Amino acid sequence: MTLIPNKFPPPPKHPPPSPPLPHWGGRTPTRQLLKEPSKPEATFQDSSWASRPNPEEVLNRLEDFFPDHDLDKPVIEASSGGTSPTAPESPPAPIPYNGKAADKRSRHKKSIRVVAEEHNLRQDRTSRMQSSSAANVFRKRSTKLWDSRVEEVTPGQITSGMPSIPDSPSASGTPAPKPIFKWVRGELIGKGNFGRVYLALNATTGEMIAVKQVEIPRTASDKNDTRQVTVVEALKLESETLKDLDHTNIVQYLGFEETPNFLSIFLEYVPGGSVGSCLRKYGRFEETVTKYFTEQILLGLEYLHSKGILHRDLKADNILVEKTGVCKISDFGISKRTDDIDKQNVLTAMQGTVFWMAPEVVNTGKRGYNSKVDIWSVGCVVLEMWAGERPWRKEEAMAVIVKLYSSKQAPPIPSGVTLSPQADDFRRKCFAMDPNERPTAAELRKHRYLNRPPGWAFSDFGGSQEVTRDDSDDE
Repeated sequence: MTLIPNKFPPPPKHPPPSPPLPHWGGRTPTRQLLKEPSKPEATFQDSSWASRPNPEEVLNRLEDFFPDHDLDKPVIEASSGGTSPTAPESPPAPIPYNGKAADKRSRHKKSIRVVAEEHNLRQDRTSRMQSSSAANVFRKRSTKLWDSRVEEVTPGQITSGMPSIPDSPSASGTPAPKPIFKWVRGELIGKGNFGRVYLALNATTGEMIAVKQVEIPRTASDKNDTRQVTVVEALKLESETLKDLDHTNIVQYLGFEETPNFLSIFLEYVPGGSVGSCLRKYGRFEETVTKYFTEQILLGLEYLHSKGILHRDLKADNILVEKTGVCKISDFGISKRTDDIDKQNVLTAMQGTVFWMAPEVVNTGKRGYNSKVDIWSVGCVVLEMWAGERPWRKEEAMAVIVKLYSSKQAPPIPSGVTLSPQADDFRRKCFAMDPNERPTAAELRKHRYLNRPPGWAFSDFGGSQEVTRDDSDDE
């Protein structure tokens, strides 16, 4: 997935002037985090790698990110916004319809801005409570929308006055209607082979979310377009495959909606950018950061493989990274679930992006391939972080296919990159030509190369820092 650079103008300055907003959780990236940048250091104003702003920034600039909406018109039920993001399985219950109460309820609604501000206040309180214990790592969870009614709040609905009263439960005692979640689509933040990704607001809870959308084929011509039909089917399969996944290093899938015009998947919103966008902006990473990110990628991959899922398209652009340094594997458009992920001939389709593709994917023959193709891709991502450029940088796709098919070469180490013996051993294990000789994600995570200096921690303010701790503390 390609992230869209931050194209919005900076907020107006008021005295006293404040420093530019940061883009690595607090400061412009420093040389403790990144190697010597290939370009001058950027500030917020010149669109740094952080294509996805913090929710707090979105709240302060709702007009920029949701320009087509009347943000101050009361359209959301007053009971909205009450769901804690740490309780994803407990959405707000709909208020039963009962005649006279309907008119009263219609006068007690909130605007989109109020719902967002209330959520932000709750998040602040929760964060302060969690930060009271330094040893407690707080994972923000998003409200899941599966098995709920999901309704988009469009600008036209706001203008005309949107009915928002749930259906009445029947007198026969049938179950109450499903909870209703209303959402608002904002600006485009990413696009790829499988649709476009928009910033969005869960207007029922006030959370920022992301929405991946593809257009439903409607005309006879569209329905005969094999690729368009395939994309829609792939998105449906993607949502079904990933709906039950829950891991810190995997982008959380929250819900699914199909309308006559669009197919939408609702995703956890990850502020920041991708590993790829950061590399393009600043060049290669300092090695300890590479180790830190690699360990997280392997944790996420280990979880996926334990669930019988091959990603098949791991690359730096598909690894989102928060400004706190948390990495999340994303973009599962060509992922595949299988009952036996280790079986050599489990898959035969040539899927993925050539520069990150294992030889057995290009030349499946009768052997097929298994989960070890993701390990090869991990090696390619690590090579990206070492070099600051994609694998096979000097080669075109067809030339790479020939080399993978015929001579079974691994991506070369770019000039200017010097590897330690441990780093080179890590690389060789990822790029073993025999898939059976490649370690699993769980095994590779224990490789000595990934050991970080004692006391090292990723700083919220951009880079590494040394922290004082007891030897008994865990990394």
